[in-house]
Amino acid sequence: MAETGANDGNSLSRDIGLFGAVSTVVAGTLGAGLFVTLGTASSTTGPSVILVVVLSGILAMSIAVNYSWMATIFPAAAGSYAYVSRTFGSRLPGFLVTWSKWLGYMAADAVLALGFGSYLQVFYPGIDPALAGFGLLTALFLVNLVGTKGYSVSQNAIFAFLMVSILVLVIPGTFSVSASNYRPFFTGGFDGFVAAAVPLFYAYIGIAVAGQMGAEVKDPERNLPLAMAGGTAILILLYVWTAVVIYGVTEYTVLANSARPLATAAEAFLGANATAIVAIGGLLATASSVHAVMAAGIKMPYSWAWDEVFPRAFSSVSDRFGTPHWSLLTLYVVASALTFWTGGLDQALAIATFSYLIAYFAVSATVLYVHFTRPDLASRAGFDVGWLLVLTGVVAAVGSFGLITQAANWGAVPSGDLSALPTLRIYVPWLAVGLVVFGGYWYRGRRRDTDVGALLETLPGVASDDRDLARGTGDD
Repeated sequence: MAETGANDGNSLSRDIGLFGAVSTVVAGTLGAGLFVTLGTASSTTGPSVILVVVLSGILAMSIAVNYSWMATIFPAAAGSYAYVSRTFGSRLPGFLVTWSKWLGYMAADAVLALGFGSYLQVFYPGIDPALAGFGLLTALFLVNLVGTKGYSVSQNAIFAFLMVSILVLVIPGTFSVSASNYRPFFTGGFDGFVAAAVPLFYAYIGIAVAGQMGAEVKDPERNLPLAMAGGTAILILLYVWTAVVIYGVTEYTVLANSARPLATAAEAFLGANATAIVAIGGLLATASSVHAVMAAGIKMPYSWAWDEVFPRAFSSVSDRFGTPHWSLLTLYVVASALTFWTGGLDQALAIATFSYLIAYFAVSATVLYVHFTRPDLASRAGFDVGWLLVLTGVVAAVGSFGLITQAANWGAVPSGDLSALPTLRIYVPWLAVGLVVFGGYWYRGRRRDTDVGALLETLPGVASDDRDLARGTGDD
């Protein structure tokens, strides 16, 4: 029989303050948006990327509000898993949602590591992006291994330098915009405009990453909503401003063909020194995103093991650093392999986006379910926005589902090219493997008479004496 406090020895420490949580959302997301997809997405729709960024931002803010609300009810590790499994009193739906998201995190780390390698080529043209990405993954694996304090300090430092590198581009660029570069605004018609939605939503893919680290954030009732909703607002401002600038100073065809769109835009109107600063920003942004995704991605197998539907070793934490080291090692190995395996950014990006969207849809639907049918849970939320929550729930659920249908076919290639299989051909077998894993551990638990009810009364990563949110004191 499982005891409520049986996992206390494997609980996580609340070492991340407000600034660390905000930098996790903002700096951990910018690498995917500003420095990888914001320019290249114009290949399908031209300068109207700017409008797609705005619409994607509305969807992202709706998702951020939904996650923020659920995070104050269940401030646990692997937020999506905790929100769904604890709401419905079953481990299976939460497992399936986050099993696919785990794939997304590993693919996202591969995408961002390759993006880091592309920006490093500004300074070392002959370097292999995959090899450089592997080096970054290795370095950040070691940083994450020493625990959340090391993660938080390094992420905050990267965040500060990153803001400087972005402002170097957008402030002078604002005064160098030429309206003629925005024409034609729509170059691919409606189909091209919709096709750009998937890669551009990927620009916001890390908005809920702080929720996956809910067991490590101080005063989660206050800091998690501020980090996710506030951080998303900062991202929307930066994305729209930057998109207006880079498409105003550079022809969209040039950006579409660049693996380093911001550095390319900087070359159009800035000197070599400023271009180098922007390239450094690209390195910092992609590195910070890999950092945040790695720190968050390890919490899912940790939480499954906490609930006894995954090998128990994955919930074990290092005696010295308090880190779920086996979970971290697995993510590092798989992400490194994907960095060398993928035929390019597009396919890995499609896998990541598809997997994230499934989780965003599930959590948004869960918000609506709790709002209308579970007043006992809704009363525990840290804030009340009334019917606005219904609006964000509907917008996020419908928007996520619509993008899922796009992401399912995105990345399809001519028959015979096995290096870039369509998304569903990878996702469906992955889901089948997940069902086998869950079924095996479910059956094992039945034989051992595991008290599933007692497990579901706990929060993954949270000690039994920390159930009142264990409010922290101060920031990092």
